[in-house]
Amino acid sequence: MIRKIKGIINKLDSSEIIIQTGNFFFESIPTYRILKNCKENEEYTFESFLDVNERNISLYLFYDDLERSIFINLKKVSKLGAKSALRILQNADAESIATMISANDISGLSKLPGVGKKTAERIANELKNKFDSFISSSNNNKLNDALDALESLGFDRNKIYKVLKNMDIENIPLENIITQALKKL
Repeated sequence: MIRKIKGIINKLDSSEIIIQTGNFFFESIPTYRILKNCKENEEYTFESFLDVNERNISLYLFYDDLERSIFINLKKVSKLGAKSALRILQNADAESIATMISANDISGLSKLPGVGKKTAERIANELKNKFDSFISSSNNNKLNDALDALESLGFDRNKIYKVLKNMDIENIPLENIITQALKKL
């Protein structure tokens, strides 16, 4: 089984990535982190997942093990397949997705492409303990309250997650969390 692929990116855009390994060329759909962190004509080592089913064979490439883990777990959610899982990873950072799942953030999950309220609830329920290392349960309410407050002010939920994940919200009152986050947004 292929677990890692090392190669040079020949083409990188929002619809596809073509990576060359020796004499072989692999085509895949890039994730958010690949689009954000990788450049053409440079060599990278990607995590991978080979999906074989009765209709096709697909090779999925991921920037790191966290993305791969989220993909595999999302793929296991009922009524959510590999293409839907990849579409989710194309539009949000893996850490944000893991945080949303751990915080049971149905509102944030339902804003991802192809995810409605019922699918968001299924994702949160079926994967609720898979990514708990990203957020402690005592901070769930503070995080959700801060997210809702900042989102109501018009900020993008993914940007808010990025700011909040770099803050120590455990020892700060909610009002100060919002004030500090506003300064960074």
